[in-house]
Amino acid sequence: MNEKLDAALRHALTPRDKADFQLNRKILNSAAERRTINEKQKRRISPVPILASLALCISSVTVYAAWQYLSPSAVAEDAGDRTLAEAFSGSGTAPAAPPQCFGEYQVTLLGLISGEMLSDYPHYHNGNLAADRTYAVIAIETADGAPLPDTSQEGYGELEFFASPLIGGYNPALYNMASMSGNYTDVTEDGILYRLLECDNVEIFADHDLYLCVSQGAFYQKEAYCYDETTGKISRNEEYRGLNALFDLTVDPSKADPEKAAAYMAGLGAASDLLTEKLNAVLEDSFEVKAEEGNREGAEAAAYALQFTGNPYAWGEESLTEGTDSSGFTKSVYANFGISLPHSSAEQRKAGTKVESLADAQPGDLLFYETPSHVAVYLGDGLIVHAMPEMGICVSEADFDRIAEIRRITAQD
Repeated sequence: MNEKLDAALRHALTPRDKADFQLNRKILNSAAERRTINEKQKRRISPVPILASLALCISSVTVYAAWQYLSPSAVAEDAGDRTLAEAFSGSGTAPAAPPQCFGEYQVTLLGLISGEMLSDYPHYHNGNLAADRTYAVIAIETADGAPLPDTSQEGYGELEFFASPLIGGYNPALYNMASMSGNYTDVTEDGILYRLLECDNVEIFADHDLYLCVSQGAFYQKEAYCYDETTGKISRNEEYRGLNALFDLTVDPSKADPEKAAAYMAGLGAASDLLTEKLNAVLEDSFEVKAEEGNREGAEAAAYALQFTGNPYAWGEESLTEGTDSSGFTKSVYANFGISLPHSSAEQRKAGTKVESLADAQPGDLLFYETPSHVAVYLGDGLIVHAMPEMGICVSEADFDRIAEIRRITAQD
């Protein structure tokens, strides 16, 4: 594009009112269902519709979003999903929403679509095909314009964002991507991270208020949002200082199916009860970490980690007493034994040696989960100790979620 025209468009499409701009501006099932994208083609929406939109005096923020970002169809195609790309190109796609900027990041909802068999990568839950899904595409970028790392770069592993549809009337801490068979794929281009996310179809809740939240961290951030149990409304916590974008979703009201929605939620309720039970494991008074032959240091690390149960969770922190997230917890535990680990579960997953199965795991091994990215210390007897949002450092059953990988960090005696 001609540089002068480019500059003119940017000038014309940039909001003049800085206060309003600030107001409009940090699981999931196995990510192995999708492949990592190493090569990406540049696809931009043609500037012609933009000029036409300008003539029609459509919102400058919305027009700017259309000009600046990849289309949802292009993101799906970059993710290797041509069927979904075609679906996004057709009718029935919700339009882009104005960007929201909070904390260090700006987020834009680029599109949303729901339906059956829309993807080249069908989703299976408990061995059953889940054909009816909702897909959304968002763009995440830094507020100051600094480029985000490519998915192939080391810095990408340090980024953690939680994006999920939310349903009015249902506690978002319990009903989100993690419970609704969620999954996502990230693609980066020109310093912008595009997330293609999916979950069970939310259109059946079209008679409820529907939202899409985007926050920083691997889990739903309860402190970032307000849930009114009386009205069922979900809103941003205006006092929260980090990223807590919240978009209203546009869904055809005729798609509502109250009976199907009630049955669906009843099923999730049973799963939630089981999950709560597994997360809140209780140790017998007689429990002790067993030092198996050749694993003295691993057992010592596990026993050391166990003494911090009850201490708080804090995203991005690594204090065993004042607050830590999951990778900060494992990092600090092993630092006590002279073993240096990065503050990133994705990077920690490269450390040590692989253990084939839970049956082969020993105390002190690190267990990794992908729904969402999470790490825990194995205690033995099918139990782990880890740092969990809203729960703090706690003991849980190792199979509270699907174990993606196990790594042995300590050297064998």
